[in-house]
Amino acid sequence: MNTKNSIRAAYDHAAQEYAKRLWHELDGKPFDRLMLRWFAERVPASETILEVGAGPGEVAAFLMEQGATCLATDLSPEMVAVGKQCCPELDFEVQDFFNLSYEDESFTAVLAFYAIVNLQLEEVPAMLKEVFRVLKPGGLFFLSFHIKEEEDTVYVENFFSEEQNPLTFYYFDVEDVCDMLKETGFIPMETIIRYPYEGKEYGSKRAYIIVEKPE
Repeated sequence: MNTKNSIRAAYDHAAQEYAKRLWHELDGKPFDRLMLRWFAERVPASETILEVGAGPGEVAAFLMEQGATCLATDLSPEMVAVGKQCCPELDFEVQDFFNLSYEDESFTAVLAFYAIVNLQLEEVPAMLKEVFRVLKPGGLFFLSFHIKEEEDTVYVENFFSEEQNPLTFYYFDVEDVCDMLKETGFIPMETIIRYPYEGKEYGSKRAYIIVEKPE
């Protein structure tokens, strides 16, 4: 089982190698690029997209290339430091998505691109409530995650080849997450399931969910 401290430590240790391997990951994932463009097109350039669990910021950097204004945040200080090296023009902050430092209704859009993969299902609602709090009425939230099938947990002993760097990943049932989003107060917009790109990523199905905070 992960803790906040163990997640932070795992990503701190892996930050350099993570960015080295995954900075250009979207190049081989056309559907992901399509969904992110769809999202960015619905947010005025004058408004900021907050990305939580951004890692080194490769997704926020892609959105910025589409003309979006982004703020990339992550729990790991090392991920943020590496992100500033990879993309100096992108704004970064160290933030805990369970306890964001921003005022209520600060953002028009929030992105959590595989940001919940290290959480257990019962931890997800607290994160959703915090996203709901910082979103403006009418704001959009884009969430993606691995879908539970035969397995719902994967334990990695040496995350990104770093010895003694353990991390557990969790997969979720789409209906469970959709129910949690509705219970938080979000209005469903789009729910899409994608099969994996063989040879380019871990072989699990992926869920892409876009919801809206009521006006």
